[in-house]
Formats: sequence, structure tokens, C-alpha cells
Amino acid sequence: MYLKLINLFNKYKKFIKFCFVGALNTIITIGVYYLLIFCGVHYLISNIIGYFAGMANSYLLNNSWVFRDLSKKHTLKVTKFLLINVIVLLLSEGLLYLFVDLFGIGKYIAIILVVPITTIINYVLYNYFVFWKNKWIEWR
Repeated sequence: MYLKLINLFNKYKKFIKFCFVGALNTIITIGVYYLLIFCGVHYLISNIIGYFAGMANSYLLNNSWVFRDLSKKHTLKVTKFLLINVIVLLLSEGLLYLFVDLFGIGKYIAIILVVPITTIINYVLYNYFVFWKNKWIEWR
């Protein structure tokens, strides 16, 4: 049983590490979001600021720890990373608006519904677009 758990962990290690970083990013994002709402900032503006706070942490930890991409091509990676995050942020804003203004879900609950959706999309896009290594070469 122990060996099965170790093998399972090793098989999904990158995704588990990504989820750990994502949890930390979520704490940062939602923490900033809640703090700004408490201070009277509109929920969509709070989401943007909170998202960027989590995004900065995300790049640093995903680059150095999860995907272990220590190459010197930071300009290209940062450009791809920002492009993906702007797209996912727009999706996040749209979903948040949909949940709060159209479905009447509270703004404190709506963000908790949006984050898992954007986390899955971010993982797929980071793994295959930002921190992707030439998989064809690795498979040979």
C-alpha cells in the first residue's frame, strides 16, 4: 500500500506541487479580495488586484519549484505567463460577474466558486504553453 502511494505521488508530483502553489496563490488572492471588499472597493476591482497579487507568487513558485524551468528565456516565459493570466483573469471577471450580478450569489461565496475553474485552466495552459519543454525531444 505504501509503495502504491509513493508511486501515485511520483506520477502526479508536478500536479500536486502545482495545487500546493495554487492553494497559496488562492489564499493570497482571496485574502486581498476580502480585504479590499472590506475596505469598500468594488468586487470586480478587488478581484483584479487580488488576482495580480496571487499571480506574482504563482510565477515565482511555478517557475522555480513546480515546473523547474531555470532557463534564461524569462522574457518569453513572462510574456506567455502574462498573456495566459490576462485571459484567465478576464474569464474570472466574467464568471464573477455572472455569479454575483446574474445569479445573485454573494460576492464572498462567488470567488470561491470561480477559483477552482480558473485553477484547472491555469494548470493546463502553464504546463503546455508557458513552462512547456520540447516534449517531442524528451519522448525520443
